[in-house]
Amino acid sequence: MAFLEVNNLYKSFNETEVLKGVSFEMERGEVLSIIGSSGNGKTTLLRCLNGLEMANAGTISIDGETVFPADGKNSKQTGLTFGMVFQNFNLFPQYTALRNVTLAMDVQAEKTLGKKNPFDFKRKQALKELRAKNETEARLLLARVGLENKVDNYPCELSGGQQQRVAIARALALSPDILCFDEPTSALDPELTGEVLKVIKQLRSEGRTMIIVTHELEFARNVSDKIIFMADGVIEETGTPQELFENPKSEKTKAFFEKLSEKVTENDD
Repeated sequence: MAFLEVNNLYKSFNETEVLKGVSFEMERGEVLSIIGSSGNGKTTLLRCLNGLEMANAGTISIDGETVFPADGKNSKQTGLTFGMVFQNFNLFPQYTALRNVTLAMDVQAEKTLGKKNPFDFKRKQALKELRAKNETEARLLLARVGLENKVDNYPCELSGGQQQRVAIARALALSPDILCFDEPTSALDPELTGEVLKVIKQLRSEGRTMIIVTHELEFARNVSDKIIFMADGVIEETGTPQELFENPKSEKTKAFFEKLSEKVTENDD
């Protein structure tokens, strides 16, 4: 049994069918990259996995337990099972880097402690202790992404690369089973891309299970165990980086790489 199993996932927006029966599997500790032209369902797939969009049909299972569709009996929730790093960072501008990381942790702590009671002083003390613990963990996470000296800075005081690293720390804060990246470098200048990719490589070396939607093909080739090529809302081809880049079988995959090669040649000219 695979760690993640996605079976026959469909998603439509009004009359537009975006996902048309997507199925794939991955093992714990694997890195899966999803590539393909814009508008072919890659981001929608990630959003359905995270519960940010509701699929119309299909199932998602983690470690043998179904997380979608939810039936009220599931111990796992898609929002906690999958961590999401967005291409535009999505940080709260009014909060420091530290607070951006601790916010979801504190919300989860409140849920863990149950219903609020203004006279429950034991609960207040327990919450205070959990928040202190969360702050310590958040500082460690920011240090892991190289931002130990930026904990008190606001997003407007950080570069794009630094903001994205805060977003990665935030995604790690709830210890998700699978970390998802939606074009993590697309909003960055080329010189800032390297620092984010370095963090992702570090996470891979730690054995993190990750799904990465990216146009950085060379990066995908170097970091991935498996690559999916999506076209027209379906998985057109799946394989190892070597199989997909050196010996693609689908005509659509071949055409995708040929088109990219032509663009590179044009830019060189």
